[in-house]
Amino acid sequence: MSIKPIDFQMVVPKTSEVSKIYNDDVNKNQAIHQQQQTAGQTKIDNKLKQVVNRENVQNDRVKEKQERDSSRQNEKKKKRQNKDDDRPTIDIRV
Repeated sequence: MSIKPIDFQMVVPKTSEVSKIYNDDVNKNQAIHQQQQTAGQTKIDNKLKQVVNRENVQNDRVKEKQERDSSRQNEKKKKRQNKDDDRPTIDIRV
């Protein structure tokens, strides 16, 4: 296929337009990809800073309180046992 000089004069300016359009498309896609990546990263950062589940926090508080209460009750039982052990006992045999 041969190109005539008149056709060649029309093709050269069109080539620069086409390359500009192609470069704009490539740059646009790269910009969109970068925006999505930064949006995803900020979403991940926000989720890391955020409390995931409030119920877990409340359950942990309840468990801590129950553990404290049970430890106090155990201490009271030990004190009672120690008081019982400190009393003198008399064995009577007949």
